[in-house]
Amino acid sequence: MTALLLTISVLIGVGLIVFWIEPLGVLSALERLTPQLIYRIRTPHPLVALSFDDGPHPVFTIQVLKILERHNATATFFLIGDRALRHPEVVAQIRAAGHQVANHYFSDGSILGHSDAEFDSYLQQTEEAIGITTATKLFRPPGGVARPGQLRLAQAHGYKCVLGCAYPHDPIHPPVCYIRWLIEKNLRPGTIVILHDGISDPTRSIQALPHILEEGTRRGLRFVSIGALMSGAAEQSDER
Repeated sequence: MTALLLTISVLIGVGLIVFWIEPLGVLSALERLTPQLIYRIRTPHPLVALSFDDGPHPVFTIQVLKILERHNATATFFLIGDRALRHPEVVAQIRAAGHQVANHYFSDGSILGHSDAEFDSYLQQTEEAIGITTATKLFRPPGGVARPGQLRLAQAHGYKCVLGCAYPHDPIHPPVCYIRWLIEKNLRPGTIVILHDGISDPTRSIQALPHILEEGTRRGLRFVSIGALMSGAAEQSDER
């Protein structure tokens, strides 16, 4: 029993370390275990993808857009369908600024209990609400968790299912210094950054964002949407 408890304690400890530090060395294992999900894009180009979840928000999303414009950066906004219906003017501003809109389901919260029919319906309602018209359609499940069957349904509708590899857990409001450290530590070509503009209080993420953009620029990296990152990798593959 003692050995079992020790083993469990070690596993919990390792899990917490991986959760808070997010070492890039674990990505290959994650990619093998969950091949339906995209965590990064392998590319030699100095490109990093920015993404923002849970919007649109009439105040915070606008603040993010202004920061991105000042730093000549573009991003992917994973939008919640019912919020997009309430704030179509914000969706229009995101698109007008040249950013990518993507599907973050119709409502916030776990989708694990939704039937396949419910999932299919809400996925399509969100697509219509945010007006996805691009060839590259992206889906990120709320909370980053979905059943394998739900991911397959999304893929059947032409979606690529995307998470990321630089996520500072901003919905639980960690310090600004941690947000900056975690993301900047993992900034390299092909990284997908996850931040939130639609949570109840994303001010720490918004405060950290200019510093993250400046650090990436200092390293010679350019911040783009996930779609642009994928396109850049595809172009490189075609050249070969």
